Amino acid sequence: MFLDRDGVLAEAIVRADGKSYAPTRLEDFSLVPGACEQVQRLRDAGFLCIVFTNQPELANGQLARADLDAMHRQMVAAIPLDDLYVCPHDKSQGCPCHKPATAMLDDAAARWGIDLATSYVVGDRWRDVDAGRAAGCYSILIDRPYSAASWADARVATLTEAVDHVLRHAQGSPIVDFVTRYFQEVQQVAAGIDKAVVNRIIDLMVTVRDNGGRLFILGVGGSAGNAGHAVNDFRKIAHFEAYAPTDNVSELTARINDDGWDTSFANWLKGSKLSANDMLMILSVGGGDPQRNVSMNLVKAMDAGREVGAKIIGIVGRDGGYTAKVATECVIVPTISPETVTAHSEAFQAVVWHLFVSDPRLQAAPMKWESLEQ
Repeated sequence: MFLDRDGVLAEAIVRADGKSYAPTRLEDFSLVPGACEQVQRLRDAGFLCIVFTNQPELANGQLARADLDAMHRQMVAAIPLDDLYVCPHDKSQGCPCHKPATAMLDDAAARWGIDLATSYVVGDRWRDVDAGRAAGCYSILIDRPYSAASWADARVATLTEAVDHVLRHAQGSPIVDFVTRYFQEVQQVAAGIDKAVVNRIIDLMVTVRDNGGRLFILGVGGSAGNAGHAVNDFRKIAHFEAYAPTDNVSELTARINDDGWDTSFANWLKGSKLSANDMLMILSVGGGDPQRNVSMNLVKAMDAGREVGAKIIGIVGRDGGYTAKVATECVIVPTISPETVTAHSEAFQAVVWHLFVSDPRLQAAPMKWESLEQ
């Protein structure tokens, strides 16, 4: 979903000559009432929502970059947008991004993996509609007295009507396609992971391993399955001594039966002689939450690690929970959609730990297929 800014999400300024103008001062910038709710409807239906806007006032000196940036900070804070593209050129400069040219749409399509033929454009001017037509999008005009558009796939009076039309038109079409949406979210998650944190964790792991420390990998549910897989990779590929309590079902269930679920991991760590030389790696969707009594076995395990001074790292989803608060370093898998928090959190646990063991700083042994001659 490609949305023009002025006249669609933000109020256009209509002067006595009947023409519309973009605001050039922050105090003149205001959002269309209900814009947040309408964009959220589109996101709930599976659309990426991207703004593309001409701002020629930057080129002719009527608008300061600082004011434009302030307007856009205000807009993205209020409206759940996925991306924002700005053409800062005047039409006389002949750039490929000034609407009705399509470079902003093309760039977004390349970045997000968007099929323009199954996408929509909503605008209030002929330039928006013509850009959408040229890119192959279904184009909707919010018809204003100043619109001056002779052609559009649909004409409506308000943003709400535009969203209503899109959702009706998209029923049963490949636009609202979970598979496409899911893989678009994968790209967003990957782009949002803090690479500096990942690098610091790898350096920390090298230090722990080279000093003879051990890696204890803890997870529950799907994350427990990931923990067992990760143990194999760290031991075989990185020559890092690693263990997971969930790999020994007899000991784990005995501890749960005799001591209780909440302390099962912590007591296993104490039995393993956890020390300051060692590292805990927490794999979790929520990261544990003592206030809500969620994943208390992870919480108490981290407390046991803190007591002896062990390093704690995490790969977690949502806001990171207790893990993000107490860990030495923590990779947080960004939440893109509430419906796919668990799927992306657990999938990216595997993506990130495979990155760890593949990094030349940690990898100590070749992997099978990478080592075969092609």
